[in-house]
Amino acid sequence: MQRPERIRIKNESGLEQSLPEGERYFQDLGGKGKILFLGLGPTPAQAAALFPGEENIHYIECPAMLKQMRPGYVIPENFVQLKIDQAGDLSDFRIMLYTPNKRLFPSFWEPLLSKLNIGRAGIMRKTRSKTVWIPGDKNSLLVPELCRAFAAEGFSYRVIEPDAMRKNLLSLLHSELPELFLSVNFSGLDNAGETFFMLREAGIKVAVWMVDNPFHILSGIKSTYWREVPTMVTDHWFIPVLEKHGAKQVGHLPLATDPQIFNPAVKPYPNLEERTVFVGRSSFPAKNNFFAGCSFSVSDEQKTLQTINCAEKPDFEWWATMDGLKRFWPGQQVRNTGFKTEQSGLLWRILSLQNAGSELTIFGDEGWEQYLPDADLRPPVDYFSELPEIYAGGGISLNMTSPLLPCGLTQRNFDVWAAGGFLLSDYTPGLSIFPGELLDHCTFKTPAELPAKIDFIKSNPKLKIELSKNWQELIIKKHTYKEIIHKLLSFIN
Repeated sequence: MQRPERIRIKNESGLEQSLPEGERYFQDLGGKGKILFLGLGPTPAQAAALFPGEENIHYIECPAMLKQMRPGYVIPENFVQLKIDQAGDLSDFRIMLYTPNKRLFPSFWEPLLSKLNIGRAGIMRKTRSKTVWIPGDKNSLLVPELCRAFAAEGFSYRVIEPDAMRKNLLSLLHSELPELFLSVNFSGLDNAGETFFMLREAGIKVAVWMVDNPFHILSGIKSTYWREVPTMVTDHWFIPVLEKHGAKQVGHLPLATDPQIFNPAVKPYPNLEERTVFVGRSSFPAKNNFFAGCSFSVSDEQKTLQTINCAEKPDFEWWATMDGLKRFWPGQQVRNTGFKTEQSGLLWRILSLQNAGSELTIFGDEGWEQYLPDADLRPPVDYFSELPEIYAGGGISLNMTSPLLPCGLTQRNFDVWAAGGFLLSDYTPGLSIFPGELLDHCTFKTPAELPAKIDFIKSNPKLKIELSKNWQELIIKKHTYKEIIHKLLSFIN
């Protein structure tokens, strides 16, 4: 027997989904009073059959769904439609939810469901504390630095495991009502936006700081709710692009340094004072899984090398133009462009390291062996202990910025100087946040420039010391995570 064909509609992100039907797709959310359906599904008669003989059943429906209903879609005469602004606090209703709504049009339904859940839980009656919640753990990206910076500004902080944040939010809100929720790269926020809307309904300020390529992060999100989230990015290139894709509040927040880790008192790592040093991985963890199904052809590699030889860095913007990629969300297509960019970045780093001279020391993973078999390769180091010492003790530290961030910076642009070292970085427009007179001898535009740049620095020790001192004073004064917190609070207030 052939199964009946389900109605298919486009969800809020423009992707087609089927509409399941049947009584099992209606969930009783409880409450007392008049019946209120949150969505009727593809066959409203099935909703009516749940309450035979009931008069004046109320319902709310997503307008985007109603517009897509085909001929024959009939709402029973005893159903009374309510607009969201007519529903009040929902305390006078027994609520029935058409459960597929949560994945079809979450940005329409989740605010309403959050209002219901927060109202029933009585959370708004709690006293708010000067606390920030940060999803992650003690080893998560930037979490320790942010916690220390918030503490210095008089906040208490709570680091919450991301899964617990999503699964136990009501319980967490019962124990404490924070002032602020800060997520790095959307950690702790679910794909549909339920966590965000619950936090917002509870009166908590929510912000996301995206420190990686924003569209790589957003490629895993299926709902348009991300457009509502106040978002800051480390690379200002993405601000107009995110706004074009519907983001309502986007700001620029570059990285910084933590002076408790990187500071003038750092003890230099021994026997590196004459070495050119690079600390970094050949690839990021789980790279193959993230870019599964993506390709980088021989032709792509040739284009990359030709472009580099012409003194241009093939970054994310360059590859998006080459691929004709105009829409970066929704969908996974952006990852294919990102993979080409990532592979171009690997070639950029290899060529840079190959041009760094014979006195090169690399602290990184074993993946470098296949690209630089003759290099002095040493194991990865701990960020909080050995790394500051290496930056302080290295003769010259190299930085190659990921082309996934066309105008981005890295932690090295701040940490090396703060520790009293000397940084030679590839140039990106993101360096414009620093005074131009400090950049001339500390940047290179192509790998081929490196031998001359390194030789000049080594041949001018007094200039090197002076530059290092000026950079250190600047970074410690203006580019710490304490300053980041000030900018963040100003952005969300």
